[in-house]
Amino acid sequence: MMPEKATKTAAELKLMIEDKLRAGHPECKRAEVVINPPVAGRPWSAAIFGEGPTIDHECRRRLEGIVEQLREQFDLT
Repeated sequence: MMPEKATKTAAELKLMIEDKLRAGHPECKRAEVVINPPVAGRPWSAAIFGEGPTIDHECRRRLEGIVEQLREQFDLT
């Protein structure tokens, strides 16, 4: 049996993801992260909203990796 994961609120996950996304990546500093609840058996996810050319493919790619890491550690409360 797999050990229980810690739980975090959407607000806590949002802050964690934004911190990781922006660390050393000023182009992502205006990215606004939104946490999506689990849907149809899939775990929680996150999306980026933001304006301008700085919210680019690279920020979205980074977001996917960060979410994958955090999903292994945390469930959404």
